[in-house]
Amino acid sequence: MLMKSTQSFILFCFIIIASSIFGLALRYIQVDNKISMTVIWILLFLTVITKVEKVYLEDFSDPKIQQYMMSPFALELIVLTKNLMIYLNLVIFFLITSPIIFLTLSIDFDIFWQINILAALSLLSLVFISSITASIANSKSNRLAITSVVTLPLFIPILIFSIGSMDMDLGNINSYLFFLAYFLLNLAFSPLLTSFALKKLSM
Repeated sequence: MLMKSTQSFILFCFIIIASSIFGLALRYIQVDNKISMTVIWILLFLTVITKVEKVYLEDFSDPKIQQYMMSPFALELIVLTKNLMIYLNLVIFFLITSPIIFLTLSIDFDIFWQINILAALSLLSLVFISSITASIANSKSNRLAITSVVTLPLFIPILIFSIGSMDMDLGNINSYLFFLAYFLLNLAFSPLLTSFALKKLSM
């Protein structure tokens, strides 16, 4: 995963460039943090989808799937570990690049750590949902690959609650409970569905 950090670096450079363009476009318009947050979360969503699909395309190719199947570890555990490594990779890069993103989008630095916590919690669910999408999209059957779009509605609650949290007291832990609950729901199903898709569709 460390070797593949170059992919994350390129993707987060894309976020910085895109946020800079939005920042310039919104420079002379009075906007609140909600609009800036929407921009960040949409870019983050696109980054996660791209990153996870790239990793799954390379790490769960047909020969490697065969190796994983013969491994003493369950495929669900391998998927869980892979997702956690992708998550850590993305969180670290977001933390590093977030000051630049804040500057380009003129977001108040008073909520810097709160936004980073929100992003970290959101990324948990985003990565695990994206793994389902990636495992279906990597199907050998193009007809089945198109069904990966059915997972897209699962991303909507994260965007809605992320933007809605701006109206809450981000210093209160209750503001983050939805993200934890949503992650636990995804944690219960994502490794199972992802491993099932990899076994049935990719082999």
